Amino acid sequence: MNEQHPWYVLSYALSKESAILEDCLDQLYAVPKGGTAILPEYVASTTEGSERAFQKLQEITKERNINVITTLNIIPQDLPHAEENKNYNTLTIFTKEGKVHTPQAKITPQSFERIQYDEKFPAINVADYHYLNKVEIQINGEKKTVLFVICSDMYTLMAGVQDIQQLKADICIIPGNFGNGAEQAVYRTIEKFQQAGIFETVIFSNPYQKLKNPAHTPLVQKATDFLTRDQNQDIKMLTDWDRIQLVKENVAIYVDDHIPSFVHMANITTMDQGRMTMGMSRIAVEVKVETYPETVYL
Repeated sequence: MNEQHPWYVLSYALSKESAILEDCLDQLYAVPKGGTAILPEYVASTTEGSERAFQKLQEITKERNINVITTLNIIPQDLPHAEENKNYNTLTIFTKEGKVHTPQAKITPQSFERIQYDEKFPAINVADYHYLNKVEIQINGEKKTVLFVICSDMYTLMAGVQDIQQLKADICIIPGNFGNGAEQAVYRTIEKFQQAGIFETVIFSNPYQKLKNPAHTPLVQKATDFLTRDQNQDIKMLTDWDRIQLVKENVAIYVDDHIPSFVHMANITTMDQGRMTMGMSRIAVEVKVETYPETVYL
């Protein structure tokens, strides 16, 4: 927990959807009244699992008087510019008052999120999104601007938005599900953006894998980070060239149908010193930065 704000950055162990949900609910019961829990991307990735998770998370937030932030595979309730009846990897905010906000969706779904290439792997089939929506939150009477960046949408900070100053926010929250090694690319990118004064605080949550054999390499590495910029540190401008370098050093681009599952994706995230992945179908994405029309009270 951060002492100034009641943020609780949680993780979960990779497993089947029912076990992930149970793990998350157990942790949420330990979050004190008024707290805001940040969970990784996809507490549930299928539509069926997401429906169950939505119901349970809405129940626990009201019961425990807490707020929960994660992503679910749902038709969003109030996502700006959402196409009717399409499922997205949707940033979902459950508030202690029983309200649900869906202010953001994933812009860069991985290949296997967009298309089910093989029936051996779960059907996710979410749509692409094209906006980053800044969100004004009010917590403990204080207003802050938040930019939610869902997992590989880190790429859009480097290459999707022309004017870097449009991204400026008090807090950047990253619900991740990065393959092993990719979290290091996230840290390198976060550092540059914080040094440039674009984000004062970054909250990063990533799941992990429990291994029966410790000699094996995990598919994912845990992250539960609350990172604040050193106010005494000089601003280091991040130029367009610098952002291009971030892509070159931290992103692995692949042909979509070559990566039919998360396991296949995780085979390339350990490249070099760790790389996040991007399917070729989304590398030319152009992102518009807008503002979610409601204030979110946490």
